[in-house]
Amino acid sequence: MSEMERILIGQVKGEKAEKTFEYLFHTYYSSLCSYAFAMIKNQEDAKDLVNDCFLEFWKKRQDLEIKISVKSYLYIAVRNSAINYIRKKQMGQKYSAALTYPVYLQEEINLETERLLQIENLEARLKKAIDSLPQQCRYIFYLNRFEHQGYKDIASRMNLSVGTVKTQIARALKKLRAEFEGVNPDGSILFSILVRHF
Repeated sequence: MSEMERILIGQVKGEKAEKTFEYLFHTYYSSLCSYAFAMIKNQEDAKDLVNDCFLEFWKKRQDLEIKISVKSYLYIAVRNSAINYIRKKQMGQKYSAALTYPVYLQEEINLETERLLQIENLEARLKKAIDSLPQQCRYIFYLNRFEHQGYKDIASRMNLSVGTVKTQIARALKKLRAEFEGVNPDGSILFSILVRHF
């Protein structure tokens, strides 16, 4: 698990739980709905399913033992809920109680699983790039992106000018952007999530 994921998991269990949960919801909600819809083929039920998964995540956040990325955890939760949905629907229609998948659905699940593994690798690459930043630059970047602190707050905390803080964050983003040039679309998505202002 990357350091970023440990930070997110810690924040969703701590004082910044609501803000972190909101970030996770807005970041992954649409893609999770699309993922659920690909499995159950019902848009409204897909949204309800994802909402229920987020609700369970929030209720159980203090007791969660997440050993993978939060993103992977959420996708697996939605996948399992979708499987249960399909099973109940089949049983309700008096089909075989054994769960069967159309070939195209199994292929979609396999592709999504592979994609999640690729994301894990990209997150590890991103962590390594962040760790390679100069100490002050890395700390300022951490405070801004993961502690959600604004330029003025960071400047006051570190006894620096706001201009210096902006410059350090710009340098960090420039180096990280260079690290992800030429990577596949998943890498670009991951980088865009990172640089988004909280």
